[in-house]
Amino acid sequence: MSLSTFAAATIGLASLTTTDADTPKAEMLMAQAVPFVSTQSYVGPKGDYMTTPQGCTYRKTKAPGYPARWILVLNPHHIGKPNSPRNCKGML
Repeated sequence: MSLSTFAAATIGLASLTTTDADTPKAEMLMAQAVPFVSTQSYVGPKGDYMTTPQGCTYRKTKAPGYPARWILVLNPHHIGKPNSPRNCKGML
């Protein structure tokens, strides 16, 4: 690469960095989005969860053409339940 090409590229970049968009305006408005932390909670429908007397929490699943199945939820803190014990079956 020749020196003149390098100089032309440098001058071209310098002209891009000194635009009017870089300077702050006095009438600029600031908007704040909803914090991400407050959008992380999720509560499922009440009829979709079941807790057995042994403390195992399951969620109901249903695929088209198949019967409803209950799948073990290992960490059901989002519905206010403690962790499922180790002796729970994975599916009912």
